[in-house]
Amino acid sequence: MADECRDVSGTQQLSIVIRFVPDPNRCTIDKAYIVKEYFLGFIPLAQFDVETLANKIAEFLNYWKIPLESCICLCFDGTSVMSGCVAGVHVYLKKYMPNSLYVHCAAHRLNLVISDTCKVVCYISDYFSIVSQIYTFFTEFGVTNIYFKQAQIDLGQVQSSTLKLWIITRWIAIDSIVNNFPAIVRALRDLSEDGSGTRSTNALGILIHAKKSVFIISTFILHKLLGIIKVLSDQLKSPSLDYVRGEHLIKSVIQQLKDLRNDQCFYQIYDKAKDFCSLHEIDFTHTYRSYRATTIPIRFQDFFISSTVGQREALHAPTDYLNRFYFPLIDCMLLELNDRFSSKTLSLMKNISTVYPESANFLNIDEINDFCCHIGGDKSSLKNEFLVIKPMLESKKVNNIIQLLMN
Repeated sequence: MADECRDVSGTQQLSIVIRFVPDPNRCTIDKAYIVKEYFLGFIPLAQFDVETLANKIAEFLNYWKIPLESCICLCFDGTSVMSGCVAGVHVYLKKYMPNSLYVHCAAHRLNLVISDTCKVVCYISDYFSIVSQIYTFFTEFGVTNIYFKQAQIDLGQVQSSTLKLWIITRWIAIDSIVNNFPAIVRALRDLSEDGSGTRSTNALGILIHAKKSVFIISTFILHKLLGIIKVLSDQLKSPSLDYVRGEHLIKSVIQQLKDLRNDQCFYQIYDKAKDFCSLHEIDFTHTYRSYRATTIPIRFQDFFISSTVGQREALHAPTDYLNRFYFPLIDCMLLELNDRFSSKTLSLMKNISTVYPESANFLNIDEINDFCCHIGGDKSSLKNEFLVIKPMLESKKVNNIIQLLMN
């Protein structure tokens, strides 16, 4: 595993971590701690091209006498230098590690699903900007935060409820806005009326955008869709998650998004947004017009996208939000999820599930071919071992891989 970082002096460096299973033929293994993980150190970087990075990694591992040919997996971020399928670092390292499989951090992939979707669907970029401005306005200055807290007291809201930074927790940021919306509006209104300086002007500008129907409708749509994504994101960041459960979660999220792609689900969300606007006296007839064209990222140019990207758009009627916002948003999410969590990766996840006791594929000899080919294993021998082990474990309770190894 490798990731770039910068130290306090500003020097760019590459951190290297290895995870491995000791060879039982060479040493005694404590089965309770069979998987080892070590941080090896930092590699200072002066050049950042593919060849330099790959050679630096190989030289560093050779220095620690780590057999490169035994490497079966590489985990990097998703930058083009590292992940490029033709000339990425992982491709270059193949000459040292022929059995290696490149794995992009799953949680980071999920973040890229959202960020790439923003580039295609109209208004999303504006929405993200408004949410970030609300958080910044009420957290960077003590005075504005006092107004916000006072508004919570006046409205009888829970004071422990705070606004969340959009960049770190997307769904939670939206959820906090829904829960604190009355206090946000009250505080912004009070601040806009209290003086004529920059603070009051900024408060008025944010208030105008927050009280537009397009902001509320977008909030409820994203609250629903990102709520599903958040469950997957939290699980992918869990230190106890394995690839098997990850595969099931990814497929489940994809199916849930597909199930939401219909008129009935949209109008349920739309009606909730409409009731919210009525409760907070927001003009629901407002028309949003895009002031800049939305361009299609290169990665989407070979796909059909059911919205007028590349043109200035208007959102007014329910059908506008359905066809130009809701459906394109789900379509782009599905495209990104299927692209970033490829069938090859999911296939290997399924193979690995054969040694995961909670999986339906546990010790299934028909699901090990791809993984055996990947690591150069003997399929016949492994299948024979499965046939022997399975009846031995029928009378024992085995919940995880460690317990499997200890038995």
